[in-house]
Amino acid sequence: MTKKQHKKSSQNDIFQESLKGVKPLKNDRIDLYTHPKNTHPFKDRSDYTEDNISHTLSDQQETHNVSGEEFIFFAHTGLQLKTQKKLRQGKIPIDDHLDLHGLSINEARKLLVEFIDFAQKQKIRCVLLIHGKGYRANSDQPVLKNKINNWLRQHPGILGFSSAQPRDGGTGAVYILIKNLT
Repeated sequence: MTKKQHKKSSQNDIFQESLKGVKPLKNDRIDLYTHPKNTHPFKDRSDYTEDNISHTLSDQQETHNVSGEEFIFFAHTGLQLKTQKKLRQGKIPIDDHLDLHGLSINEARKLLVEFIDFAQKQKIRCVLLIHGKGYRANSDQPVLKNKINNWLRQHPGILGFSSAQPRDGGTGAVYILIKNLT
């Protein structure tokens, strides 16, 4: 064995000795994102009745129809560009979520209004709303997605919304930025 090989093997032995008792990591990435599964889904509807709903969302002001795969985005005037970008990228932590799959239009509208009112009272900033892509609809266009796109533009408690990232439901869900009550 040459001096070079001996030195290399002794360094290797020292390295192996220093690794005794070390457990390998299961994942080498840090997840900085708060996943919706860690949120508490909206369940408390005890404070709401038909009379308590303060906002009426109309179907009269229809926006252009979107397809199930189309990305939707809306921001009220004054919402900072940096915040809009974070919303589109899904970088604002999601505090709560609601799934509207399988609901009728009237049930979805009522539940959406209750959910937004609840979020405002709880001082929640960003929520995830899952509406689906409308693949089971009898028409070519997703009914609920188009209604949500229309209703959220009308609601005074909404600062903006954007189709979600694929990890959160993609174009079948939206991130909603809620206006704080002051």
